[in-house]
Amino acid sequence: MFGLTILQLILILIITEIIALDSGGPQTQLISKPVVAGTLIGAILGDMTQGMFIGATLQLMSMGVVGLGGASVPNYLITTIITTIVAIQSGQGYEIGLAIGLPVGMLYVNLDILHKILNGYVMRWSQKLVNEKKFSQSLNVLYLHLVLMSLKFLLPVLIVLLAGQTITEAIVGAMPAWLFNGMTVAGKILPVTGMAMLLNYMPVKKNFLYLCIGFVMYAYMGVGTLGVAIIGFGLAFKYYYDRTQNAPAVAAAGGLEDE
Repeated sequence: MFGLTILQLILILIITEIIALDSGGPQTQLISKPVVAGTLIGAILGDMTQGMFIGATLQLMSMGVVGLGGASVPNYLITTIITTIVAIQSGQGYEIGLAIGLPVGMLYVNLDILHKILNGYVMRWSQKLVNEKKFSQSLNVLYLHLVLMSLKFLLPVLIVLLAGQTITEAIVGAMPAWLFNGMTVAGKILPVTGMAMLLNYMPVKKNFLYLCIGFVMYAYMGVGTLGVAIIGFGLAFKYYYDRTQNAPAVAAAGGLEDE
């Protein structure tokens, strides 16, 4: 089991369960994020920095990927958990972890479809009890959704953990060089694709100047990501402050024109 201790195994499953419940329960969106999942799993395995890096990378990959209208999409949370475990415990880096984690996240789509089918039966069961005026029983039946949600997250992670490092090394050893190189390239392209998808939904044309400033600072002036983020926050606050202060004047001018 990747050389994990019993305590580490239990903590990983607890974190996975919390993420599962947050994804299909309260949905606070504070825990069920790849960057948070990677950081927590990395901390459990003794390498929080690499876990945070993997989580942040997969966070970029997942940007713009949303299961709208009941559509099933790859689960980047499960991908993050498995990628972090394999990368840290195997010591072979992020690319090897992604080679195992990404396919599992893709296969999750099948589990998600099965979960939604079963959820339909749960809803009809609950509705039947409501029609029979058995309201407390109807509410209890709905908790089956959380059970199904938990299994949907725990099963892939548990299977990979039980498969252990031996099978992982066998899979990696069977990978041809071109496939490994392809996964390495994909690992660098996918975050950019996710960011591009996100920018497609944002008012980039209206604020293109700020995008150029951030790019030049990072690419040519050597300013780190945190520095660019802080300056971006300052510019955003200045823009908001100016709009707020000028709002009464603009309204008054508009009012005079109307008169």
